[in-house]
Amino acid sequence: MLFKLPQNKNIRKTILNVVSVYLVTTILLVLAISYMYITTQEKYIFSLQQEHIDIQAQQIINELETLDDNIVDEIAIYPRFENIKSAIYDVDKNLIFSTFDENITIIDKKYFLKNKFIYFVYNIEPYYLGAAYLVIQKEKTYELNTVLTKIASIVLAVILFLILTSFLLAKILLKPLSDNINLLDKFIKDTTHELMTPTSTILNNIEVLDLSSMNEKNIKKISRIKLGATTISNIYKDLSFLLLNNKQRSDNKNLNISEILNQRVEYFKILAENRDIFFSIDIQDEIYTIIDKHRIERLFDNLISNAIKFSSHNATIFVKLKSITSSKNIEFIIKDEGIGIKNSEINSVFTRYKKFNKNISGFGIGYDIINSIIKEYNIDIQITSQENKGTKVVLTW
Repeated sequence: MLFKLPQNKNIRKTILNVVSVYLVTTILLVLAISYMYITTQEKYIFSLQQEHIDIQAQQIINELETLDDNIVDEIAIYPRFENIKSAIYDVDKNLIFSTFDENITIIDKKYFLKNKFIYFVYNIEPYYLGAAYLVIQKEKTYELNTVLTKIASIVLAVILFLILTSFLLAKILLKPLSDNINLLDKFIKDTTHELMTPTSTILNNIEVLDLSSMNEKNIKKISRIKLGATTISNIYKDLSFLLLNNKQRSDNKNLNISEILNQRVEYFKILAENRDIFFSIDIQDEIYTIIDKHRIERLFDNLISNAIKFSSHNATIFVKLKSITSSKNIEFIIKDEGIGIKNSEINSVFTRYKKFNKNISGFGIGYDIINSIIKEYNIDIQITSQENKGTKVVLTW
């Protein structure tokens, strides 16, 4: 399709933003020009009509003068003209006589519109028959309606043309960027896929090693290998989730998340122990919830991984999971004793690639992954933090 948007969310968002700004500004300009044109045409059409009405108004005023001069001698017959209706009002704008089909209240304008008629107002001096104002009714000409219809059609055609051309121009201008991003995405996908097999092989073989037959020096070497492989494995899982999240349907099941959380804490112990960080665990048994296993693991993993990364040596990470009986909710709490986050930066933690400390490794995608999962499952999140004291994250669902 010619106007099919790219799959990348950021590129789609950029195209829509550019197109929106372009369309809004252009449409406003077109409407402004149309308004000025309509106003000019309206004045022109009215001026043409008024030239004809002025002649008839003078004839009526002349007739009123004649009637006023001879009112004693003959019966006053109000002057009438074909296709023209009129009325006279006194100085207080009270009706004296009218040939209109409805009562009209006049206003202080030379002409005004009401329903399908134009009313032209003339002053009468002196006040013949007590009349101070003459009002002439004229049916609206179809010329103005024709102009409005033509302009509306042109504006609509221009808007449709702008929509089509703006999308096309945005796609052409952003195509090099889109191609580069797609190439980068493909590279990351291929790279993460290539990482999976050797990393899994390393971790599986380490698990079957008989460490009891090794000396302490070799055990430390194996631990460092396991630590590196675990780190790579966690990066692989995050990148895979980030790239494939929108393409994979959630496989929601009633899962024992107490068991899953214990497994994830155990998984990260080797990373924590390498920095002399300890876990204080308070996990209530047999807590179940309906959720996708892969997603709950990514949620726990990123929160635990962040707590480890931002904790100081010899710190403690507190992990708590409990069921709240009164509200039938589940509450997960993780608290570290790390460097903390500035209050001014807490609201931006979910921004992808946002890093609060350049000295700490990572891609800045952890909280972005967390955000996508909590939104999918309507999980409430509360983050409180103090600099140099630590961060506390509370999830409730």
